[in-house]
Amino acid sequence: MYRISKDIIESINGKVKIKEVSKDKCIRILKQINELYVDKKKKGIYLWERLNNFESLSDSKGWACIQNYVLNDGCIMLFNQDEENKMFEISNGKDLQIILSETCGFEFYITDNQCSYLICFNHHDILYGCGEAINWINSLKNNINKE
Repeated sequence: MYRISKDIIESINGKVKIKEVSKDKCIRILKQINELYVDKKKKGIYLWERLNNFESLSDSKGWACIQNYVLNDGCIMLFNQDEENKMFEISNGKDLQIILSETCGFEFYITDNQCSYLICFNHHDILYGCGEAINWINSLKNNINKE
């Protein structure tokens, strides 16, 4: 069976350091994300199908923009829980970019320790932003419209 965590660890092969998030912290993060960003009335298998108050952008290379949001801050990468229940702490946007460019396509979510934002890139090539990332998604859309 394909495991996203195994693919990530094998693909980066020591190029960047990542840290697996403890089970207790995973539970806290999921609870906080569900409280802040999920509409309990919406139906859907995947978290991104149940998001509330978000902005989105369709772009096959949207995943490559996320490093510019994270920059030098740490972030947490998580996944659809039915596909992978592990989470990883990543030091900065540059390391996140290396991970994403070295692995094959999978849906993922990025947040910080406070869950002040949630970013998702899904299998439809849609980049979602919730919380503090809403303005960032809007600025990406504005830049595309100017081109």
